[in-house]
Amino acid sequence: MRIFVGIYILFLPAVLFGQVSEIKSKSQENSSRSGGENNSSSSSSGCGNVFFFFDMFRVVGSWQAQKLEAADSVKRLVSFEVYMQGAVQPSNYYLGLPRVRGNWGLFSTDFRFNYLAEDAQANGHFADLSTFDWQVLQLNIITFRNAIGRVGGGSMVENFGDKKSFFEWTAGLTLMSNDQMFNGSIEYRVAKDYTTNAIPRREISISAEKQIFRSGHWHGYASLGGVYQRYYQSISVWGLQAGLVIRVF
Repeated sequence: MRIFVGIYILFLPAVLFGQVSEIKSKSQENSSRSGGENNSSSSSSGCGNVFFFFDMFRVVGSWQAQKLEAADSVKRLVSFEVYMQGAVQPSNYYLGLPRVRGNWGLFSTDFRFNYLAEDAQANGHFADLSTFDWQVLQLNIITFRNAIGRVGGGSMVENFGDKKSFFEWTAGLTLMSNDQMFNGSIEYRVAKDYTTNAIPRREISISAEKQIFRSGHWHGYASLGGVYQRYYQSISVWGLQAGLVIRVF
């Protein structure tokens, strides 16, 4: 509990009013800077490239087979997860963070809806914004009985303004007790516009989980933690996070 109180105190000075409008304004400025620029790319092929890809697929296939063999001891390597989580900055902002994740050995895919709402009582008006965050492919690099570490990449899509999309990559680490009753996770995300070099969002979150029910392959966990987001390198939003996590494995 002390770590969550520490997070609250650490980010308390970052409380500002009107962040939702500021984020939308920064997004529009970034769109204006990149609107007139075009990207071009070229590709080449040859026998060397063909052999390289065959070797790559062979290595990945072997790695995947090893991960699936380890699934007997690391159950969550083949699983489906649903996160029903939200965060609150008391009297200022509310974050909804529902997400789903599928895991299959070496590979995972993760989709999240990020919804930020500003408390109308805090500054006299209601404002909100949302993004769709799809980590198309994550690789479970570290897979031990008590730890899973992953890195991945995908896209963040702003569901406002010009509805631009940006490449987003993640890194995360989950620690688990032997009986899977307790878990702890930390995750880092960063989305970048490679045309303007803007950082639409950078995020770090931590959470602790305790299993509250189990029925066959279904496992339910109560979660508690914190999340900090920084939009366009100038606008900070944070909240104390809680929710329910359902896993099937």
